[in-house]
Amino acid sequence: MRWSRYGSMLFALLTTALLLGATPAAATATTVRGGDRVYSAAGACVVAFNTQDGSAQRYGLLPGGCGGPGTAWYADPGFTVPVGTTTASSFPGGGWSLLRYAPAVTAPGEISVSGLPQPISSAATPTVGSRACVAGPTTGLRCGTVTAVNQTINVGGAVYTGLFRTDVCVDPGTGPGTPAFSGSTGLGMLIGGSGSCATGGISYYLPLVQALGAFGLTLA
Repeated sequence: MRWSRYGSMLFALLTTALLLGATPAAATATTVRGGDRVYSAAGACVVAFNTQDGSAQRYGLLPGGCGGPGTAWYADPGFTVPVGTTTASSFPGGGWSLLRYAPAVTAPGEISVSGLPQPISSAATPTVGSRACVAGPTTGLRCGTVTAVNQTINVGGAVYTGLFRTDVCVDPGTGPGTPAFSGSTGLGMLIGGSGSCATGGISYYLPLVQALGAFGLTLA
């Protein structure tokens, strides 16, 4: 399907709200979890999940449009606490990028849910009818159902394929990159949505297993 004009507008609103700061809590000084916000000279982005390679080097998965290789990231908007650098990106043509964490950063296999750590120990490919949850800064924890898979959308000229769709609403402030999960299982990364939590909405996600396979990583 093609992303509607309204959907594109909402995606832009979500991203704008993220850059303005109406978003998830910033990462603490040396600890970054999925769902935390990190900062670069270009703005703020949300880490989806923490991963690692065969040498146990930790990486955060970010939206692909957050910045190409060489982008420096910090835990605070004042750029005083460095957390790492983008080393790879599948954008355009994909939706993920890799934040390689600095040695001093703790990157546990957890996401932040309403300010509390939620362990993520596995990744799964969503299927129609399965449960999916998202924790937004303005809407809190909301859960729903996967309603479609293998979706294709067009957001401002960027084409995303292989997405799954849910009936979980997202309001401005729940930025692209926000993780979708079910219990301790990671599912995907928010790309955007349409509608609102007041009237009902839908949201689209890049599958986590797709990113792990593309970069040869496992969950942290």
